Amino acid sequence: MRTGDLAARTGLTTKTIRFHEDSGLLPAPPRTPGGYRDYPDHTVTRFSFVRDAQRAGLTLAEIRSILALRDDGHAP
Repeated sequence: MRTGDLAARTGLTTKTIRFHEDSGLLPAPPRTPGGYRDYPDHTVTRFSFVRDAQRAGLTLAEIRSILALRDDGHAP
C-alpha cells in the first residue's frame, strides 16, 4: 500500500510515517517500478504497536530496541 493509504489506515500523517522510517522504527519498504513506497499490510500492526508503546510511556529508542529484537525473531 502506498504512503497515503497507510496514513488513512493508521490515522497518521505521511510526514509521521516518513519520520518513523527515517528514525529506524520502520524498515524501508520496497518500491514500485514508479518509485513509490509500497508498504506491506503488516505495517499497520507495527504502527499500532508503536502507538501503544508510546502511550505506555516508552521512548522511541526503547521502542526501536524492542522492534529490532522482534525483527530478529527474539522475544523482547
